[in-house]
Amino acid sequence: MIRWLIQGIAFAAFQAAPALGQQDNGFVLGAQTHFKQGWSVDLLDEADSLGAMALRDEIDWARVEREKGVYDFSAADIYMRPMLDRGFRPLLVINETNPLYDLGETPHTDEGRAGFAAFISAILSHYGVDKVRIEIGNEVNSKDFFGGPAAADPPRYFAAITRAVDARLQVDHPAARFSCSGLNVVGIGYYRAFFRYGGLLSCDAISVHPYRDHPETLRAELDRLKALMREFGGEKPIEVTEFGHWFDDPQAAPDYMFKMVSAMAAADVTSAYWYALRDEEWWPNMGLLTLSGQNRKPAAAAYTFLQQKILPLGRPVRLGNNPTVHIYRFGAGQAHVVWGSGGAFSVDGAVSFFDTQGREIEPVTTLSDTPVIIWGQGVTFRVPQPVLIADNMYEYGQHPWSYYALRPDVGLTPLEIVDGNWTSTRGAPDLSPLQIGDVWVTTARFAGVPFAAVERFTASASGTYRIEANWQVPGEDDAPQLRILHNRTQIMAEKLTRKGLVITDMTVTLSAGDTLDFEVGPSEPDGAGAVQRRIRVIGPSASN
Repeated sequence: MIRWLIQGIAFAAFQAAPALGQQDNGFVLGAQTHFKQGWSVDLLDEADSLGAMALRDEIDWARVEREKGVYDFSAADIYMRPMLDRGFRPLLVINETNPLYDLGETPHTDEGRAGFAAFISAILSHYGVDKVRIEIGNEVNSKDFFGGPAAADPPRYFAAITRAVDARLQVDHPAARFSCSGLNVVGIGYYRAFFRYGGLLSCDAISVHPYRDHPETLRAELDRLKALMREFGGEKPIEVTEFGHWFDDPQAAPDYMFKMVSAMAAADVTSAYWYALRDEEWWPNMGLLTLSGQNRKPAAAAYTFLQQKILPLGRPVRLGNNPTVHIYRFGAGQAHVVWGSGGAFSVDGAVSFFDTQGREIEPVTTLSDTPVIIWGQGVTFRVPQPVLIADNMYEYGQHPWSYYALRPDVGLTPLEIVDGNWTSTRGAPDLSPLQIGDVWVTTARFAGVPFAAVERFTASASGTYRIEANWQVPGEDDAPQLRILHNRTQIMAEKLTRKGLVITDMTVTLSAGDTLDFEVGPSEPDGAGAVQRRIRVIGPSASN
């Protein structure tokens, strides 16, 4: 049962039903491996003990097919057979090239595409359609993984590859299914072009690598991807074939993992693969294990907690629609994952509190960016809401925030969603690089004239509001100018430096419909500037 804040009720309450026990939740949490690159198969022991449900790896086309039409899988069998013997069903990402076809470039001719499709058919014949899964393409929106003549129009050439694979498998392995693209971030512009060329129709699922700083922004992007699929013929399953983050502090990984898994599973993602099983020389801080593979990192504790205790309860459901309050009920409700931008909450019932590494902690009564796991049955959450919390990170792209450019010639003009090969932002086609994203605000200067980016909060009620915010710039060069304006009247101005700026005690009285503009513009005579920020507007106070 879910009861929501309505007139005369000062809390939202969530009643959890009794747990039904272990069940298939339809969501698979796996891990990326690189056995093709020479990892020791001894790491399979650790993958087993961590509870990995699936592994994602590769097979080298050029090593398998050294003579056209002749396939030798002996090099791949070294790691593939142990995986299969242990019961793994590997996801094989195929983004390979072969010097026998198209001069070793990304397949771009009919012969090259046919050779690529025949190689995939040979994999399925060798290992069995029911033993392996196939993903076509890896970060094909990146020049690192897609080149040669195909780079002139990657979505068109990639769609042609997927059509060739689909046509071949319909004949050789009609029961086979494959996912496509593995884009680095949710690149809506790339997907649109790929779908326009028929890529959506030839694939059984769409894969993506939603790398990001803030898991809170993921759901909106996945919803846009689903809407785009519907526009081009209908939704296909979404697979997250890589996710993770560059963690300067490994202690940050468990919280990030729990947030991402909760958001993905609640958004009907079918599977997700943590990058990676162990650290790598070029990615030294993203693994579940250290580079040697001998020691577990904090992320491993979160991974096993999810695999052994949380995910078996069932696919989560997000309770409520307040973007600043995240409460995910897993399965029938024995476990909840909870975090938010602030505010108090309480829990009725016999419960225990855990951190994301599975360690029991003291009860928590305040929502924060740090998720907590609440374990118990018959649980009721109460989230008092006497105070509004508006958070530009949790609510990016949503009310009460809106986005503008300050054009010196015409004043404020709304920014639109700009889609491309990478994460969508708010901007305008003629104002690049000016843009507002969930992490960065970038200004611009044209012909020596400064253009500012404006992030606007609009008050829904009258009262006294408090601003808590911070801005960080990457360096002293081209440091931007920050202005805060109430109904376009300046109330603060500051040049931002590498030291950053933190505001904790700024208050302002607003009427319903009033605006607060956080305006970032160039301050140097010849430059622009970029800044990271987090803005919270809290109020009106309960006394109002």
